[in-house]
Amino acid sequence: MMGNGFGGVIFHEACGHPLETEAIRKKSSPFVDKLGKRIAQSCLTAIDDGTIPDSWGSINVDDEGTAPQKTILIENGILKNYLSDRVGAQEVGVEKTGSARRESYMYAPVSRMRNTYIAAGKDSFDSMLSGIDYGLFAKKMGGGSVNPSTGEFNFSVEEGYVIRNGKIAEPVRGATLIGKGDEILPKISMVGKDLELAAGMCGAASGSVPVTVGQPSLKVDEILVGGRS
Repeated sequence: MMGNGFGGVIFHEACGHPLETEAIRKKSSPFVDKLGKRIAQSCLTAIDDGTIPDSWGSINVDDEGTAPQKTILIENGILKNYLSDRVGAQEVGVEKTGSARRESYMYAPVSRMRNTYIAAGKDSFDSMLSGIDYGLFAKKMGGGSVNPSTGEFNFSVEEGYVIRNGKIAEPVRGATLIGKGDEILPKISMVGKDLELAAGMCGAASGSVPVTVGQPSLKVDEILVGGRS
């Protein structure tokens, strides 16, 4: 299981960046030519919204003059949209989503995330927990790395616990979650009601910009856990 809030950084890094047309148009994303196709189970919907009041990643207008919008990226497991700037929209053949962003005039604007999160689902935390005989509860995520062209990621677990017989047991240290964005999405089988957002900064080709990440608690049926004894 993955905890809510900042756990959404994995979706941001391993799935969000590959859904930007900056990656799609360069054919450096596992989601190229996947629009309209199932990439996750029906319980999962993911959104990028530049219009949330007072949210860290919200904007009045993007850096090409396009109004921001609420963009449904994944709806009930189906890939619906990419995040696009003007060039990306033209080259990929999609509508602009008001996602052109840059740190300052020193950078050319490119498609970037704003407030990106996995939407709240219908499952309670206890119902997810009770179905696990043995597993890991990654309550808080730490730092990590990702290859945006493949979606491969490696993130440390800042606070984690063993799950044993449907209950949270002893704490663990040094755990690491290892995987690939497009392979992990189909393994998310339950989505909690407890959506929480967390502010941060995102660095990419057009500099560092404020963003929000987020998710509810998630049950992931299978993921590689590394670490030290």
